[in-house]
Amino acid sequence: MQIPPLSFIVLDTETTGFIPRVNRIIEFAGVRIQEGKVTAEYESLFSIPTKIPETVQVLTRIKSETVAGKPLFEDKREEMTDFIGKDTLIIGQNVSFDIGMLKGEGIDLSDHPWIDTAMLASLVYPELRSYSLGYVSNVLKLKH
Repeated sequence: MQIPPLSFIVLDTETTGFIPRVNRIIEFAGVRIQEGKVTAEYESLFSIPTKIPETVQVLTRIKSETVAGKPLFEDKREEMTDFIGKDTLIIGQNVSFDIGMLKGEGIDLSDHPWIDTAMLASLVYPELRSYSLGYVSNVLKLKH
């Protein structure tokens, strides 16, 4: 049985915290895959009105100085919405978090189907001690 060619977006965000509408997205990155090939990429950093917390700067390697002068999220919202597309399958690590943060920034993807790679890894490899992207990638010998 042949699986039909899929079209989907792999996306990730970096944020200043975990609470939509309170914390902010400071980076969005996405890759569109159609019929097994990368057909488009999108990446943007965003300026925020406050300093990025030190712990976030360490975790994300994104410094306040790096985002200074970058566009505001709302200035790129329409462009990102167009990139994602309508009803596009969304794939990502702990992607429900990203979807929630994007909704907090005004991009509602609740009608889009999605696949969480951490959840998928836990179903396929229940014996793993962690389902973090780094750990699963190392076990499977994948670059990330």
